[in-house]
Amino acid sequence: MKKPPLLIFFVSASLGLFAQNNFAAANIPVSLLKNANVVVRRHDLKFEVLNQGDAIETEHKVMTILNERAEHETDQYFWYDPIVSITDIDGAVYDGSGQLIRTIKRKDVQDVKGAEYAVNDNRMKIIQFPRLPFPFTIEYTVVRKYHGLMIYPDFYPQESMSESVESASCEIVMPAGLEVRVLEMNLPTGAKTGPLRWDFHQITALSDEPFSPVEYVPLPRVLSAPTKFTMEGYEGDMSTWESYGKFIEKLNSDRRELPLATEQKLRTLTADCPDAACKVARVYEYLQQNTRYFFVGLGIGGWQPMPAKSVDEFKYSDCKGLSNYTVAMLRAVGVPAYYALIKAGKKERNGQYPDFPNPRFNHAFVCVPMVPDTLWLECTSQTESCGFLGDATDDRLALLITPEGGKMVHTPAYDEKNNSILRTTQLALAADGSAVLQSVDIYRGIAQSEVAGMVGMARAEQEKIWYENIGLSDFEITALDIHLQKGRLPEARCDLSLSVPKFASISGKRLFVPVVALAQKITVPPMELDRKYPIQASGRGITVEDNLTIALPAGYTLESGFESTAYSSPFGTYELSIKKTSEGQLHIFRKLVLNNSIQPNTQFESFLTFFKNIAKADKTKLVLTKAT
Repeated sequence: MKKPPLLIFFVSASLGLFAQNNFAAANIPVSLLKNANVVVRRHDLKFEVLNQGDAIETEHKVMTILNERAEHETDQYFWYDPIVSITDIDGAVYDGSGQLIRTIKRKDVQDVKGAEYAVNDNRMKIIQFPRLPFPFTIEYTVVRKYHGLMIYPDFYPQESMSESVESASCEIVMPAGLEVRVLEMNLPTGAKTGPLRWDFHQITALSDEPFSPVEYVPLPRVLSAPTKFTMEGYEGDMSTWESYGKFIEKLNSDRRELPLATEQKLRTLTADCPDAACKVARVYEYLQQNTRYFFVGLGIGGWQPMPAKSVDEFKYSDCKGLSNYTVAMLRAVGVPAYYALIKAGKKERNGQYPDFPNPRFNHAFVCVPMVPDTLWLECTSQTESCGFLGDATDDRLALLITPEGGKMVHTPAYDEKNNSILRTTQLALAADGSAVLQSVDIYRGIAQSEVAGMVGMARAEQEKIWYENIGLSDFEITALDIHLQKGRLPEARCDLSLSVPKFASISGKRLFVPVVALAQKITVPPMELDRKYPIQASGRGITVEDNLTIALPAGYTLESGFESTAYSSPFGTYELSIKKTSEGQLHIFRKLVLNNSIQPNTQFESFLTFFKNIAKADKTKLVLTKAT
């Protein structure tokens, strides 16, 4: 173990921590202030691997906080557990001139349990730096000891677009005979300065550009992962997805035994099922009715699930335990199913890398291969439809854990063909401009998720959400009812009635009637014409179709005809048409389809034209005149 070099590194960092420095805000280059809320003055990470299961990591970071938008940085959190311990930690805070105001020793650092609502052995240390007048600077050094090495660190010299970097470095030190794999992303030219060393200088903050792809992160990253590793007595190989899957299978394989009584109950439950799909639906319903989610972070760092027998007995577990339990139940009724790992999160669709085996997963669920279509089961939800994945796990890579090893597959993608809002509205317009609306809205796919989440809320809470989201200036909700229909593509139906005192405006004998009643009008936020990033109109794609029928007040007619409008672009299509019905009513048809394609910045002009045309069409008002 090379203690002297590490000791020298840490002592020198600590000495620099409180010595005279150039942390005065006036010393920050002007180029680093543009678009920035934080300037990283120094960020150095050294990760020294001692052997297959042990390592020491030393991190030293100095940040100048420029304004209140970055005030949250004054609370720094450092997680630890039996696998990764914190052996030393301290810090300091400086005013805008770089003058040392306060040093923070180990005794000043809070030590708390990570989550009181979970069964785990995670804790965290918290440094709460004093808030000073902006700008001011915080600094910390933390030393971590790894007692299991399935996870190597990631290095983000620039952690957000509103952060600029004066200087940063990352170094990995490996012992002879042990290999590390590295994935470099968005690195500036010349950043790699050694076989396992990277240095960064003068990285400017980036401006935010609306309608950039949610997953588009043009920030530099250095990701690292082991080949051979050891975790709490388990040895693993991560050189391929197949070998890593074998390691996870080894953790799970002896934890799928069910009580005989439960197996018999499941067989009886599915005895009359004509096919495997029926059995999956029955078992999934049984899971939802008999278990609940509760995080359990014990056992090889929270990677090993609770035994299926324990889940069956206690009726709770986390995603790992519930998924393992579901696999066991399905296999008990003769349906092959696989435990699967995924990087869950609305912004994590690109969170895994097919050619870089690594353990960066945060969720487990179940895959049931079937003909013609594979079923995916979210085992932590007591309300989700069987076979439907929401926007936290859709359209991304997942790792199937099979007896033969890991296999990368892609989860279902929900696009504008699956995600839709179909709205049918009857509007009775009065001569004074007031209106009564009755609408039936059908939400499908990802679009139904938020509406489905309102079920179970108090009526007042439901109404509050609608009041905040309906684009009318003055209205009263007189009826609201939400119903759910489960299925592979679930639906939420909302029956809504409104009283609108001033739906149409009056000028003399004319009424000016908007063509858009309940649909969200398209708006175009201010955007720089010098577009740098790709463009995406909708994160997943959506189709919104409105059929609005207006019963006119007695004696009023449409003053002039209306030309139908239609626009098409690489981002989608738009239609708006108005017709008179045989009953003398007006029928307004509006359909907006936004796809999820990612277009290059060269399409920015086309994007602006498309959205501006829609915004203009949505502002159309019909003119009704009263016969004299």
